[in-house]
Amino acid sequence: MNGYIAKAGYKYIFIFLILFVLSLLFGILPLLFTFLFLFFLYFFRDPEREPFADDRLALLSPIDGKIKEISISKFDDNEVAKIVIQKTFFGVGTLRAVSDSKIADIKRRHGLFLCQAIKISEILNERAIIRFEKENIRFAMKIIAGAFSRSLEISNVTSLKASRKFGFLGSGEVILYLPRETKICVSVGESVEAASLLGYFEEGKRDE
Repeated sequence: MNGYIAKAGYKYIFIFLILFVLSLLFGILPLLFTFLFLFFLYFFRDPEREPFADDRLALLSPIDGKIKEISISKFDDNEVAKIVIQKTFFGVGTLRAVSDSKIADIKRRHGLFLCQAIKISEILNERAIIRFEKENIRFAMKIIAGAFSRSLEISNVTSLKASRKFGFLGSGEVILYLPRETKICVSVGESVEAASLLGYFEEGKRDE
């Protein structure tokens, strides 16, 4: 199933496959377990995605979702461009690298999996902050798990190529903290797919 189903879904699909087979053998709610098995196959699907652009300064979307916010914000005491992507329920949850880069630091905080409509979920939910370095450009990504995530899957890697898989998010938000001068080519409310174009880094700039 490698390349078709995300590794994060293997255990769930295996469990519901067993339940599906048992439901057929014993005639216990076979339609329900057929639906659940097919649902998890779809939810954890992992289609291949090619980078939208080959430009080394291209900024790609890390996940399927909708642009929730574009603003100027503060991160690590620096003024940065901020993009918030809300992962859509039926979107592919595979996390992908936004550009060729090295991972400078990963900080994880275990927490709850509250519905994101509850404002306190932004503080209490499980999250991770990943800091990246790309030549002389520095940027960061915050991943906040939502109610349909049971864990936050992040691979143990030190460098990434653009659009390479590095984790899975069942539901939640991905927040990008970018150099202030980053050229952003999407708008609030726009739907994006992982590896599609969000904008371009500016040559020789960094968020310091």
